Amino acid sequence: MQDGVLTTAGVLFGLSGAVSDRKQVILAALASSAAGALSMAAGAYLGTRAEAEVLQGEIERTREQAQERPYIVQEGLLRELAKEGLGREAAYRVVKLLSESPRALLSTAEQKMYGYGGGAMGNAALDGLVMGVAFVVGALVPLVPFFLIPSKDAGLAAALATTALALFTVGYFQGWLAHSEQRWRCGVRFVTIAIGAAVVGYLIGLAISPLGASAG
Repeated sequence: MQDGVLTTAGVLFGLSGAVSDRKQVILAALASSAAGALSMAAGAYLGTRAEAEVLQGEIERTREQAQERPYIVQEGLLRELAKEGLGREAAYRVVKLLSESPRALLSTAEQKMYGYGGGAMGNAALDGLVMGVAFVVGALVPLVPFFLIPSKDAGLAAALATTALALFTVGYFQGWLAHSEQRWRCGVRFVTIAIGAAVVGYLIGLAISPLGASAG
């Protein structure tokens, strides 16, 4: 959602500095939002699917080893326990105890070696859908006020205000999740970055606007 807000706001402010026609700016922002949402959704889908396939392959290989060569799984689990600070002798006792139950040894090895706790793997389709919808919702934050207000300058001001408010809320919420005592500072940091990006985008648009005029 944050990417949707920042990307669309950047397009609005960048093109507003380069293009005088408000409708062209809106069409470009809509196209950018659609392309961004599809890109984010596809990336999330492919990433989750690839991660699940790799993890499933590793787990299947571990399960085969647990049946055919359990000592390989035991050694792997010993290394993981040692990384967590358990002494070699203590880790050996733990592995020996777990080895009395092949199922317990396998599930513990899957969790320690691959971070797989036996639950369902990520849903690639759901991840892609959520990512795409979240991007679109974020894109609407600066786009809706700019679309509804006829004046380009007034629309930009409203878009900047809604963008700042949305990002401040995101930053404040992040601080709340982190149990930070400086939640307002987190919100201000997000807003500062957003305003900086908007200003830079607008200045770039102004700088390249003569190119569009000469091309026309």
